[in-house]
Amino acid sequence: MTGPVRRSRMILITHGTNGDVLPFLKLATVLRERGHDVTLISHAVFGAAAAATGAEFVPLDTEAEYTRYLDDARDVLLARQGNPSPPDLLAHYERTGWFEHIRFAIRAAADRFEKGGTVIVGRHTSGLAALIAAEFLGAPAAWVALTPAQHLLLPITEYLHRTALAAPLNALRDEFGLGPVTDWSAWLRSADSHLGLWPEWFERSGTATPAEVVRTGFVLAGDAESGAFPDGLAELLDAEQAPVLIAGSSGTILFDEFYEAAVHACQVAGRQAILVSPFPELLPERLPDGVHWFSRLPYREVMPRVAAVIHHGGIGTLGRALVSGVPQLVLAHSFDQPDTGARLRRLGVAEWLPSTQWDPAQAAVLLKQLLGDPAYARRAARLGATIDADRSAHRVAAELEALL
Repeated sequence: MTGPVRRSRMILITHGTNGDVLPFLKLATVLRERGHDVTLISHAVFGAAAAATGAEFVPLDTEAEYTRYLDDARDVLLARQGNPSPPDLLAHYERTGWFEHIRFAIRAAADRFEKGGTVIVGRHTSGLAALIAAEFLGAPAAWVALTPAQHLLLPITEYLHRTALAAPLNALRDEFGLGPVTDWSAWLRSADSHLGLWPEWFERSGTATPAEVVRTGFVLAGDAESGAFPDGLAELLDAEQAPVLIAGSSGTILFDEFYEAAVHACQVAGRQAILVSPFPELLPERLPDGVHWFSRLPYREVMPRVAAVIHHGGIGTLGRALVSGVPQLVLAHSFDQPDTGARLRRLGVAEWLPSTQWDPAQAAVLLKQLLGDPAYARRAARLGATIDADRSAHRVAAELEALL
C-alpha cells in the first residue's frame, strides 16, 4: 500500500463492546502505518489494546463506569423482553453519563484539531460526538457502520432522537455555539463519508443500504484476537471430534435464554462445548458435563479448530468464523443481529433463530443440521477466502485520506 500524501491527524471515536471497538483498533494500527497521528477516544477498558496500536488513547470513562454502563444496558434490554414499547433511552443515557461522554469527546477532539489536517471518525449511530465535533471545528467527518442494519434502522434512530433525545442534544450543541437540529433525518446523514465495513457479497445477501455507503470489506481485529491458550484448551481442540464454540457476547446485553439454548443444542448433538463469556454470573448456575467455560479466548487461533460456532450475531464473530471456514448457528436477540443472521443463512453458511424462537430443541435441530452437512463449511471457506482484513482496513484509510 502506498502511504498518505501528507501526515494528518485522525481522531477516532467509538463506544460499545468488542465488536464496536476492535475494528477501530485495527484502523488505528493501519493509519499509524500510513504515517498519520491517531487519537482513539473510547472506553477505558480498551486502553491496553489501544496502546499496542501506537495511537494516543483518550479514555472517556473509568473501568468502573464502563461496568455500570453494561449493567444498565442489560437492565434496559431485559425490561424490553416481551414489551413492545420503546426503551427509555433518555433515562439510560442520563444514568450512564452519555451526554457527558459526548461533551468530553468533542473537547478532546478540539484540543487536537489541526485546521486543514484533521479527520474525525465516529462509529455510526452512537458516535454523535464525531458529527458535532466536525460541525463545531469545520472538519470533515466520516461515520463508520459495522453492519448494514445500522443504516436500515435509521428511521427508528431518527424517531428516538427526535422524540426522546432532541432537547438534551440541542442543549449540548448550544454549549458549542451550534444551533438546534430541526431535521434529524438529514443531520444523521450529514457526515462527509459513510463507510460500511462489510463486503459486496454480504450487502447483496439482504436489503440494500443507501447508495452513498462505501463498502470496504470486513475489518477484523487481528492481534487483539490472538494470544496464548489457557490450560486445558489444547486438549479439547485436539480431541478426535472437534468441539462446538459457544461465543457469548463481550457485553452483558444478551437474553439469559441464549446460554440455555446453546448448551442444550451441544448436548443433543453429542458435542463437547467451549463456552466463552467474561460474565460467569450470566451463565446457568451449573454447567453440564462436556461444557467447558473460559472467560475469553484467542478466537483467531481457536475458531479454525472447532466444528461450529454458536453466537449472538456479532459482526466480529461472524467475520472470524467465515475466515475460519466454520458453520454458524446465530441466536439473534435484537438490534442488527436478526438482519445479520438472515444474511448468513441466505449465503448458506449459517442457520439462525430470533429470540422469540429460542427453543432449545429447535436450536439442537439446527446445530445437528449444520454439523451433518459439510456444504455449510465448504461455503464458509469459499467466502472466507475472499476476506482480507488488512486490505479492507487500508481501503478505509484511503477513504479517510480522501477527505483532506
